[in-house]
Amino acid sequence: MPNPTPDPEHTYTVGRTVRELTERMNGTHTYARAKHHADQVLHPDFGVLARLGEFFKVAAEEARVSGTDEGSELACRFENAADTLTELRDELDDASEELRGLGLPRQLRELGPPERPHWRDRIAHYNATAPKSTAIPTPGADATRRPVPPASPAPSPRRHR
Repeated sequence: MPNPTPDPEHTYTVGRTVRELTERMNGTHTYARAKHHADQVLHPDFGVLARLGEFFKVAAEEARVSGTDEGSELACRFENAADTLTELRDELDDASEELRGLGLPRQLRELGPPERPHWRDRIAHYNATAPKSTAIPTPGADATRRPVPPASPAPSPRRHR
């Protein structure tokens, strides 16, 4: 990729940030890391494409407020740009996940991402498999037998200045 002329006054900070992201993508060594970089652009809520779409929608409103024919035409161009970015974002919706999948063995890629159980199922699984505490006697247990509390740690020596 050719290196364009640098911004000598450093006024285009967003462009510089995107260029740095591009350089990080170019230097990545794992597909998982490449997915992270791709998400910076493709995430449907926080990525660059989503933010650019918002920008063009606001720019369209600003142009329309002028009340002129030129402003209306410019607003239409900005709205078309926002729509194009939305279509592009939708087209690439799962691309970052697919990019991560390139680093997985073929058998795992074909299975797809593992589905995470619902939080209630995870809690039920935890409760079913958690170690049982012996500190509290169960109902009907021998009342003369008392649990022994754990020994308290020795106090740490104090240092004086």
